[in-house]
Amino acid sequence: MTAEANAARVAAFCSSAAADPFHAVATASDVWRPDPYDVESIHGRVRAWFDRAVERARDVSGPSSGRLLLLLGESGSGKTHLMRAFRSKVHGAGRGYCAYMQMTSYTGDYPRYALNNVIESLDRPYCEGASPESGLRRLSDGLVAMLGEDRREGVERLREGGLDQAAIDAVVAETADALIRDERLARVDVYLIQALLYLQAGDPAIHARLLKYLRCEDLNARDRRYLGDVDPNTYADACSRMTARLGGLIHAVEGAPLVICVDQLEDVFDLEQASAKFRRAMATLCDLLSRVRSAIVVVSCLENFYDELKPMLTRSTRDRVENDPRPAVLETPCGPEEVRALIARRIEHLFKSAGVDPDPMDPIAPIPEALATALVGLRARDVLQECQAYRERCVEEGKMAAHPPESGPAPAVAAPKGDDEARRAVDEIEQAWSDFRSAQAEPAPVEEPELAEALARGLRDASEEDGGGEARVRVDGRFVTFDGPRARFVASVCNRPPQGGALSREIEELDAFAAAEGLRAVAVRSAAFPPSKTSKTAKVLADFDAGGGLRVVVEDSDWRAFAAFAAFRDRRGGEPAFEAWRRRTRPLTGLKSLRTILHQDAPPPARRAGGTPDDATPP
Repeated sequence: MTAEANAARVAAFCSSAAADPFHAVATASDVWRPDPYDVESIHGRVRAWFDRAVERARDVSGPSSGRLLLLLGESGSGKTHLMRAFRSKVHGAGRGYCAYMQMTSYTGDYPRYALNNVIESLDRPYCEGASPESGLRRLSDGLVAMLGEDRREGVERLREGGLDQAAIDAVVAETADALIRDERLARVDVYLIQALLYLQAGDPAIHARLLKYLRCEDLNARDRRYLGDVDPNTYADACSRMTARLGGLIHAVEGAPLVICVDQLEDVFDLEQASAKFRRAMATLCDLLSRVRSAIVVVSCLENFYDELKPMLTRSTRDRVENDPRPAVLETPCGPEEVRALIARRIEHLFKSAGVDPDPMDPIAPIPEALATALVGLRARDVLQECQAYRERCVEEGKMAAHPPESGPAPAVAAPKGDDEARRAVDEIEQAWSDFRSAQAEPAPVEEPELAEALARGLRDASEEDGGGEARVRVDGRFVTFDGPRARFVASVCNRPPQGGALSREIEELDAFAAAEGLRAVAVRSAAFPPSKTSKTAKVLADFDAGGGLRVVVEDSDWRAFAAFAAFRDRRGGEPAFEAWRRRTRPLTGLKSLRTILHQDAPPPARRAGGTPDDATPP
């Protein structure tokens, strides 16, 4: 090891410009992104069960048992990290579709709550970082792949975007009729097939109505016209049936399971109400497993919480939860190998982002060996928090800090009562946010000026959430001019169809508007941009990209989140714990669309010697 290499590692470790690699708490917004720090040996037994369950679910002719796993563990045992790992593994290998939800707070219609979370999960990028394609679009493409070559001409015309609504309806109906004759789809609802085929048109107006249909919301006459005059699903059992139909479609198209991960059942503050919530939640999930033989359910909660509420379950539900298979109790103390793996994975990521190679002989360097040894036996969260505290000392001192501190090791003390009360207040707001999102039934706007206003609010709120201070945002029709700490640009909602050159004109107008302002152009669309490479629209989009323009798809669930957060802040924003909740949960900066527009995935700006950040504006 050369002195120069060691000095480079120390400089990277002590740099204030590098993002914190030891962040210990996983939130709901983290679940959708692959975890670069995941250590597969931690909770290996549970991971092995999950892998076997996914493989078994591919064969629905086999036993239907062993598809509901209850994860029990104390706070900080890694339950949410584990669910994130499940989704990453399934989606990274294309082995299924994972939905994630926090079924702790909604006290109304649990089947609707579950369906809304399934649709929101499927409408997100299937594998963030690899492709912007949503899970729903992947399913739609899978249906098209089942067609014979001679049947795909109509779909190609759909994708090119040159058809009017009547022609779109005709192609979709004809294609659905062809698919339903395939014996693999014999048990799939033809209207669900038709609905997903409409995604091939790439029209944001159709996409918005499709999501209302899938959520079993009512459709007015105009809505139905975009979907071939389909009737809405508003009968009593509609939500449960739609979730089951989607699970059946996933298996029919890909031979893969629908995996539902239910997290944070411990965040309940009224035990009198908790028993009813818990009973409804488990009944809903067991009902889904009964309807869909390829479904898998993973539920996590605190062990003492389950012990308190399990007497409230019916005998049949309790037998299924406790014996099919037995609950998995997460072991929290980390052994020496796990401590080193947790540290080494983060050190490697930190150094790679700084262009520095880790020490091949000591992968946890420059963390002191004495510190790593002292962390054996702690929870994973505690291991990371101790490393985080040590690195913060190094950053403050501008060099590797002494360990233990020169003043001697601080005595171990219990967390102050005030800390527990503060955490509980943040947890209560988290529950209220989940409750609020669940109760929000208002669909996303459709008209471009209304979407621009929603985008402006979302950008302003996300910039504040990122800690960058208030941004200057101006709305002019469908254009949004943004001047913030990390980025300056003009964004425009470009939801017009490509027919007749409408989308091309919107892109050209955006280019001209941004050029006049001297800013980067960002084209925002509520559905995928047309994939054609030969049309006039394709050439306009290619020129836009070549000129430095940025294209971003904002899905329906993101638009709804913008509006929900604004309303929630008006209701709870004055509470002392609100900002702490906002920093922890990141309700907006956890959304891929906003992070991309605001350049938030880029490393933070370097700091000058005096401690002030250098200006950083993306290209």
